[in-house]
Amino acid sequence: MYHLKSEFTIFIVLVFTFLLLAKDTERSTLSKKEPLTREKKLVVSLKYSNGYITIGKSENQNIYEGEFTYSKYRPDIRYDIVGDEGRLDIHFSGEMRDSEEDQESGDINSLNELYKNELTLNFTNKAVLDLNLDLGVVKGEVDLSGLKIENLDLEMGVSKATVLFSETNQTPMKSFVIEGGVGKLAVENLGNANTAEFSFEGGVGSYELGFGGDYQQNLQAEISLGMGKLVLYLPRHIGTRLSVDKSFLSSLEVDEVFKNGDVYTNEKWEKTKYNLDLDIESGVGKIEVIWVE
Repeated sequence: MYHLKSEFTIFIVLVFTFLLLAKDTERSTLSKKEPLTREKKLVVSLKYSNGYITIGKSENQNIYEGEFTYSKYRPDIRYDIVGDEGRLDIHFSGEMRDSEEDQESGDINSLNELYKNELTLNFTNKAVLDLNLDLGVVKGEVDLSGLKIENLDLEMGVSKATVLFSETNQTPMKSFVIEGGVGKLAVENLGNANTAEFSFEGGVGSYELGFGGDYQQNLQAEISLGMGKLVLYLPRHIGTRLSVDKSFLSSLEVDEVFKNGDVYTNEKWEKTKYNLDLDIESGVGKIEVIWVE
């Protein structure tokens, strides 16, 4: 009898443990997509509190496709067409929506929630894109390769992320702004962004900005670093100038350039079809320049 009681007790403990784990790991997935109809432009406003993120190009005939995995708070997703413009608004944060009529609010303050939320968004390359991305605590990849991006405003709170331009932006970009908060952020092949102006503001962290790619126009970049490390990957084949305003608490490592005060130029400055001009301001940190082919 004692043996049977012991086995029953163990069974109850195992069941209870399983239920607790199941409750802790229970997640829901929401899939959304909209077919491309008359839209010539897509305006995206995304507010994402925390979790994994993947953004890329759609291979289907949809203006956007999204998959949202969440443990507590159902994302609020709205899409409308006004004239020939699509408008996508996504709020994936502390708001919990049980239905269209019932909404409760809550806050996600714990980093333990980070890996319970996942967001995947893919956009068409058949329409021009305006992207306003407000990201909190995120980890992942924003791959903008081969899209038609006219405006991009990207703000990150605490991140470990990569922004990619592996292919040339198919339309000239009018505005391109990135604000990095805390963490690690890498931006690759900015020459493929097809933009005349690029603004980057780094808070506290480690940042890598790669200016390689196929230039379609001159690029003026304004870079501000609060506290941390900034690595610049600059192409040797593009005429490049760096104007550096740094405090005594900052350091700059750069070679293969001509120096005139706080201005540095490579040997191809104003000798190539397109030029790269960088204005850099640094508070407390280290700036390293690496020349690449």
